[in-house]
Amino acid sequence: MSMNTKKVGVEYFFMRLDRAKNTKRNVIIGGIDKVSGVLLPFIVRTMILHVIGAEYLGLTALYYSIVQMLNLVEMGFGQAIVYTMYKPIAENDTPAIKALLKFYSKVYTISGIIVTVIGVGIMPFLPSMIEGEPPSDINIYYLYLIYLINTLLGFFIYPQYKALLLAHQRDDVSGSIHIFTQLAMYILQAGVVILTKNYYLYAAMMPLTTLIYNVLNGIRVKKKYPQYRPEGNLDPAVYGGIKKQVAGLMIRKLAMLSRNAFDSAFVSAYIGLTMTTIYGNYYYIVDSVAVILAVVKTSMAGGVGNSIALDSKEKNRKDMQNIDFLYMWLSGWFTATMLVLYQPFMDIWVGEELMLPFGCAILFSIYFYILKMSDIRTLYAESSGIWWESRYISVAEALSNILLNWIFIQLWGVYGIIIATIISYFIFNFVGGAVVLFKYFFTEGGIKEYFKSHLIYALISAVVVTVTYLISELVTFGGIPGFIIKGVICVILPNIMFLLVYFKSEHFKNSRPLVEKVLKIKKEK
Repeated sequence: MSMNTKKVGVEYFFMRLDRAKNTKRNVIIGGIDKVSGVLLPFIVRTMILHVIGAEYLGLTALYYSIVQMLNLVEMGFGQAIVYTMYKPIAENDTPAIKALLKFYSKVYTISGIIVTVIGVGIMPFLPSMIEGEPPSDINIYYLYLIYLINTLLGFFIYPQYKALLLAHQRDDVSGSIHIFTQLAMYILQAGVVILTKNYYLYAAMMPLTTLIYNVLNGIRVKKKYPQYRPEGNLDPAVYGGIKKQVAGLMIRKLAMLSRNAFDSAFVSAYIGLTMTTIYGNYYYIVDSVAVILAVVKTSMAGGVGNSIALDSKEKNRKDMQNIDFLYMWLSGWFTATMLVLYQPFMDIWVGEELMLPFGCAILFSIYFYILKMSDIRTLYAESSGIWWESRYISVAEALSNILLNWIFIQLWGVYGIIIATIISYFIFNFVGGAVVLFKYFFTEGGIKEYFKSHLIYALISAVVVTVTYLISELVTFGGIPGFIIKGVICVILPNIMFLLVYFKSEHFKNSRPLVEKVLKIKKEK
């Protein structure tokens, strides 16, 4: 880290994070973490499908949806605290950071108690959330309690230290611990599935490893940042600002839940557990690819927050444009790969009987690309703390998605769920979210350029995706050999086309120094 000194009335010491080095470090550790977090559960999920049965994964999807809804009680305090830490970290204000940690811990304890009460109160209504009969050897209440306990551990065991790492752009610290604990969990789960076929034991591995992860992470963070202990009281002005941001964040979280948790709940209630599993398998692919790509976004979060605290809005706007360009290149490439390999992969993985029509693969690919369109803009919106200003947009997105889910699932089944999410997300999150960011943060303008750029990115990506798919269809044989050949096409062809289109563009030229700076290998100081 480098320390810059600046005078504003009195002398402050401003801490400028080494953003490129932190981003590179976070991308490496985060990438390993996310890839292992995709591959390992995929292996275990496959074992459950073939050894135990699809209905069990349907229950898992439903319970994940419920605990995600329960997490609304947290109301976004975590993100609000991270945002509030950017300024005291930049100013090296240790007492303020310690007071924030104490407040964070207190809020999470209260939230955990509320989640416990509500979570237990939901139990009598579980049967009405399931269409058809659950597996005969499963008590839905016992299994639900395991998932609830796993969630509660995040509220009571060292919750405040995750925020401290994110604000310092050092989530690689917790990431390395997470890699170890999740590897242990999936190995244990695989062993349980193969040796015992006991779904209760399989589920019990989650709270066990979550407990170990939280304890190890807390110990390591306390050693790394011994100067930060939860103590002291918040400045009233800071407390008031947090309350306002939390209100906006809670509403935004409701919108996010309406895109995935409510989707699975609608499928479970209207179509059944088996279709919930099939839908979940397809959504699992979208979510896995999105998570891998989002490593880039999350790795930059602390650096963007630090830049917003220290640099001009104009510089931040230009940085956002250049990062957005690179991110949408990656998103277009991933979308082409997804469309080409979706059905061949599903055929190899689960078999034809658990596949959706190709039209669903197209919709899921569109859904993925539209999700990625907002990622970098969302990164800057979160780092600038304009959640409260986004409250009406978030409410509109959530209500729209829930209403359209209810209407469209009765008209078009699973197709309707995906279409509902695409429509509500594009209108309210992408368009509406951009309007809010440029109105309240990038106040000097640029929104027309932003929309124009994304229109160009989308049209170019559509052509690249279509050409890649048509070329891949020339591979007429299936199975693993066909999948591999199509995969090679997806690695090479889209990027050649993007390079031919973009290499003379201004954003390409502006982005090259950023890429070179992140990729350049430096010795740790």
